[in-house]
Amino acid sequence: MLAGWAALDPGRMAWVYLAGAIAYEFWLARRVAAVGASPVAVGEPPYGFSEDEARLVGRYRFYFTYPALARDASATLAALGLASLLLAPWLTYKQAFVQAALIGANLFAVARFTRIVAPLMALRVAANTGDRDALRMLELHDPAWEKVRAGNKMTP
Repeated sequence: MLAGWAALDPGRMAWVYLAGAIAYEFWLARRVAAVGASPVAVGEPPYGFSEDEARLVGRYRFYFTYPALARDASATLAALGLASLLLAPWLTYKQAFVQAALIGANLFAVARFTRIVAPLMALRVAANTGDRDALRMLELHDPAWEKVRAGNKMTP
């Protein structure tokens, strides 16, 4: 809705859209940081991750810790990215150059957050370009999720 208003009133509403996008990204950054980045234990109950699985889960801890929130954040980031891709050229056409540049630059933040909350897409792209580590992580994704589900059933 904010993106539509920004298209109709590039002078003021583009700033409101940008403020809303940055506020959401700031909130998401705090949630991701709250999960932490400490390494995942190898072979310890209840999950019993192998070394490679622990590396995968540790690398994408937010995705494995809060899967529903990660899925919702992924959808919101997709909407922000699409709106930014449409707004940046439109605002440039409307000669709102500063707003267009900031909204366009915000795509870098959207891309970074998307890799954090939706790692499968980034891993698939990397695997298709020949990255063996990404291919190995894709192979470990489903077994790691099975261990997470089984371990969560065991703990109250």
